[in-house]
Amino acid sequence: MIALLLKSFKDFMHPKILLYSLIPLFLAALVLGGLFYLLHTHIEGYFITIASYIPFVSAEWVQKISESFLGVFLFYEFWIMLSLVFVGLISEKVVDFINIKYYQLEKNGFGSATGSIMIALKSNAIFLILFIITSPLLLIPLVNILLHILLWMVMLKAPMYYDACAFYATKLQYKQIQKKHKSGLRFITLVSASLLLIPFVGVLLYVLQLIMYTHFSLTKLKED
Repeated sequence: MIALLLKSFKDFMHPKILLYSLIPLFLAALVLGGLFYLLHTHIEGYFITIASYIPFVSAEWVQKISESFLGVFLFYEFWIMLSLVFVGLISEKVVDFINIKYYQLEKNGFGSATGSIMIALKSNAIFLILFIITSPLLLIPLVNILLHILLWMVMLKAPMYYDACAFYATKLQYKQIQKKHKSGLRFITLVSASLLLIPFVGVLLYVLQLIMYTHFSLTKLKED
């Protein structure tokens, strides 16, 4: 796994890949910037409301920190979500680059950009529901870190695996690799989710995460 991580980082630093990685980030920031400007007061009000139900935490205290912390925190959360969707626009090009360089597999897959975006939207919806339900726990130090990793793992696994594998694997191969190599996929998902903990730098590494999934998936596909 260490070799896979190092190889993925080296590929990520290729100029073409770095250029691809900027596309989803720019689109997500553009869309989110406009939405957040219009809706931030409503979002802030929601957190102030739920804070009133948490022992030893007053709404006044949340109000004091909201302008300096909450806005940035929420912007980052939704930037991650939107970037995951927009990665679907460039994922096939990234996977093709890795395949040509290392694996030379034939393209027998069932994947598409539309499928990638739909799976990302579904994962975002699940993440958002879980995020809202568990949001009071996000105010508890250390617990919020563990919770974030778990929530991001839920959000990342399905779309990243789809983007990495579905363009080259048949539906049967796709399901077989997913079932046979659960522990490996779970480890890569854990690493990917942990990278998002790095403030704002984490979201820049979405394509790095995709490359890790691609190396893992195409290696297993070639072995099988």
